[in-house]
Amino acid sequence: MTSKKELFAKRIIKWYGKEGRSFPWRKTSNAFHILISEMMLQKTDTQKVLLIYPSFIKKHRTVAQLAQANINALKKELHLLGINDRARRLKTTAKTILRLYDGKVPADRTRLLRLLGVGDYIANAVLCFAFNEDVPLLDTNVIRVIKRVFSVESNKKRARTDKELWRFAGSLVPQGKAVDYNRGVLDFASAVCKARSPKCSICPINLICDYYSLLGGKSS
Repeated sequence: MTSKKELFAKRIIKWYGKEGRSFPWRKTSNAFHILISEMMLQKTDTQKVLLIYPSFIKKHRTVAQLAQANINALKKELHLLGINDRARRLKTTAKTILRLYDGKVPADRTRLLRLLGVGDYIANAVLCFAFNEDVPLLDTNVIRVIKRVFSVESNKKRARTDKELWRFAGSLVPQGKAVDYNRGVLDFASAVCKARSPKCSICPINLICDYYSLLGGKSS
């Protein structure tokens, strides 16, 4: 018998196959380019990153090129993203990769976490999307989906730091299908399971969703 967790993952992946978004950073397996995209996307609107990412990658294609880039020029290139420290973080990260890892983004969680600006989410995103590891992603949007579907929530002030919640998120990741699953959950949270006015009536997982059940099977 298929468990609720398995059914959830299957339906998310199926939905993603039909409704998933297309971004330039999803069309590469280059670990450095994926790392750059994740650092750009942190606390930033996706549409803004879309305007910058292609030209930025074209100009700073390698770790060495970014490490050697002029910091003031980088600030101008990244100005649209709205976080002043982003240029310094990207340049410092590139320099660290050159110095410690021979210019290659490490396929190791501990080493990734040594990079400036890289926390649990970005480390796992790189491990998943660049190295195909079966690891979970956990941000505000994914936490919302988990809470609604499974009635699982954290009692910590910053839920993203809750190890138990990370473990639960990890138990949902289907072996060998982490890329489609993780991208699917992110897109699903954005398009269907929204913070406000979720589209419960057309949700592909509403029949196994605790939140939908509490609503009496009606859209909120």
